[in-house]
Amino acid sequence: MIYNQFQSSSMQNRFSGSRGWLAFVIGLAFMTLALVALPFLLLFGAITFITLSLFGRVYLKRQLARFQKQQAGQTFQRESDQQTDAFSNTVFKDSPSQSARTGRTFEHNPNE
Repeated sequence: MIYNQFQSSSMQNRFSGSRGWLAFVIGLAFMTLALVALPFLLLFGAITFITLSLFGRVYLKRQLARFQKQQAGQTFQRESDQQTDAFSNTVFKDSPSQSARTGRTFEHNPNE
């Protein structure tokens, strides 16, 4: 009884006839499409990567120039504020607005 179970393959019944040929053709078509489409997918990926990297360089260069221009404007603003502060310090020694402008920077004054 056990010998009869292993005598015939159950896979022959599953994939025989038209169903077997259909599975074979579908598998072959899938492998062919994968092998044909894979180089084109890799080429598309490489072109996309190169395009994004070049665009990223241009975009980041533009953003960096904008940031540097903004920083230069802030530096110029600080320098002009310091010049007016220096002038106001000579005229008004203990101005209450000066302590308000110092922000959160605390420096030690040895005279106090």
